[in-house]
Amino acid sequence: MDIALIGGGALAGSLFTPPILGVLCGMALALAIRLVFASGSWQKESDRLLNEAERPNPRHNRANDLSGTDLLKRLPIPYLVLDSAAVVEFCSADARTLLARNPVGQHITTIFRAPSILQAVNTALNLGESGNFEFTALRPRERHLRAFVRAIRDGSKTQKPRVVIALQDITQLRQVDAMRIDFVANASHELRTPLTAISGMVETLQGPARDDTANHARFLDIIARETGRMARLIDDLLSLSRIELEANIAPTDPVDLNGIVSEAASAMTGLATENGNTITVTLGNDPAIIPGARDEIMQVIQNLLSNAIKYGAPQTPIEITRHERPRMIGIRIRDHGEGIEADQIPRLTERFYRINKASSVAKGGTGLGLAIVKHIMSRHRGSLEIDSTPGNGATFTVWFPANGSDSIQNTNKP
Repeated sequence: MDIALIGGGALAGSLFTPPILGVLCGMALALAIRLVFASGSWQKESDRLLNEAERPNPRHNRANDLSGTDLLKRLPIPYLVLDSAAVVEFCSADARTLLARNPVGQHITTIFRAPSILQAVNTALNLGESGNFEFTALRPRERHLRAFVRAIRDGSKTQKPRVVIALQDITQLRQVDAMRIDFVANASHELRTPLTAISGMVETLQGPARDDTANHARFLDIIARETGRMARLIDDLLSLSRIELEANIAPTDPVDLNGIVSEAASAMTGLATENGNTITVTLGNDPAIIPGARDEIMQVIQNLLSNAIKYGAPQTPIEITRHERPRMIGIRIRDHGEGIEADQIPRLTERFYRINKASSVAKGGTGLGLAIVKHIMSRHRGSLEIDSTPGNGATFTVWFPANGSDSIQNTNKP
């Protein structure tokens, strides 16, 4: 086409001008005609692109939907959206779970009774200011919550904004803080008691009893006893801290549970004999290989045996037996002491909790033995069960996952 145009232009131009000019005129004519055709094609392509841009795009619509209400519904955060009258117009699924109801359509005053959150909502609506604070919700049950209140405007400065309230349940954090404070207070008290006794004996030996050689031995015995008690308490505290640091790391080394129990029973025989008790061990002939930390399992058995000796009746047997259930191996230690009231059992694994503190202290207890057992069993993905009837002694059973089975975290009883 271009060659024909150029040729035609040259022929026409040669009629009026020199031939060279005719060729140039033909080239110009060809270029002009080409530009006309090209501009038409460009216009068509432009129209096509505009039509495609204006045509509904399913993928584009899905993106818009997700950026709106659908996306908000999927946020894993408890939150409420209030209109300009402080009425809930949207509530996330997590917020409904937290509040145990659907508050949509209700005024904020019917949901929370905390003055702080009501004041924050009013401030956000009237002044557009945001705030963060903590409060206690009493319904459906007492919870400690942290609220983040934000004012959101639609772009109009004349209308009141909406308000978003995001909630965070910090009940467990507050409980942990309370436990930590109680633990520090209890530990300080438990350490202060032997330190006070030791300090008093030392002052007595340095002062009035300096020359009282007849009582020196008695005073030194008291110092030795209180020093030993304080050393045991510190050892138990360090042991408990070490176990808690490794709580999320389940032991994997194969250990012989039968061998550990037999060794622990042998080590405690002397203490049992002093109290007139005998330790009987019935483990069976089948091997009991479990994943575990040998020293920690030894501590579990020794702590339970120590309790059986301290609180079991003198001149009675302490029985150790092995039991099995699907994928679990249990070691049961039974004494024939006074037993434990049912309402006391759930608290036995609390730190420093004692049914009879005076009796426990007199027998050298620190109040941490069963707490250590519970934490070791939790680290081994096992459980501790306590059964007792007043007057019929107590039975403590520790259950370990059998070797090769999946780690199982059971709910402790207590």
